[in-house]
Amino acid sequence: MIEIQYLGQNGFRVMLESVTMYFDLYLSDCVHELTGAGVRSYEAPISAESIVDADYYFISHEHLDHLDSQTVWKVAEASPQAAFVCPYPHRGILMGIPRERVIAARAHEKIVLKTKIGEIEVIPIPEKHEEYTIVDGCHGTLGYIVRKGDMQFYHAGDCIADQVLAEDLKRYGRMNIMFVPINGHDWKRFCRDIMGNMDYREALDLCDYVGTDLVVPMHYDLFGDNTDNPAYFVDYLYREYSGQKFKMFMPGETLLYRY
Repeated sequence: MIEIQYLGQNGFRVMLESVTMYFDLYLSDCVHELTGAGVRSYEAPISAESIVDADYYFISHEHLDHLDSQTVWKVAEASPQAAFVCPYPHRGILMGIPRERVIAARAHEKIVLKTKIGEIEVIPIPEKHEEYTIVDGCHGTLGYIVRKGDMQFYHAGDCIADQVLAEDLKRYGRMNIMFVPINGHDWKRFCRDIMGNMDYREALDLCDYVGTDLVVPMHYDLFGDNTDNPAYFVDYLYREYSGQKFKMFMPGETLLYRY
């Protein structure tokens, strides 16, 4: 069984049996504090200080609403057992966390986590957030496939869907769950330095091509100036992929998924 809790934007708590993983948490208000933009539409469902159960904390890229340093430091202190997985080029942002607790991920280089429930495999997937971010020959934007036995799920982080990503994911086989952004991209947002993602149509087309039991849309509800109407997602799914299971979360809501 997998327990999934939505924590806003791309943030999730995923408990696989007794191993607890967090993805792309944004629990502070640092975007607004540092840039004046990015006003939160709702308060964080939990506080970073309350996270005492983290075994692994995954970071997809360096943007503030994904690598939220205020949240990272507080979780590192509250969960001293936690290891932090981040793209290799951004490992320096985690300076201050003991080196042995930082796992610097490189695209396609499998990471094997030795856990209390046995080995969990993590496969970092290179992604375009508008374009690839390459630093010193390494990808700075990654999604993650997490695999335990016959179960695997994919957390996309922020990314554009294209044929390269589709083929990359498909070679790993059908997913149990795909967490995908749906807020889209356009030139107007790009000109304001808001990097885009796949939209609802591209997200569902990708999920159908790869194959998944459950689709979880994300990255559409926190910032009013960087969103899309999730009703479009539901409408397109109903018209094109009727029967595809999906879950649209409310902040703080928890789902138990059996596989």
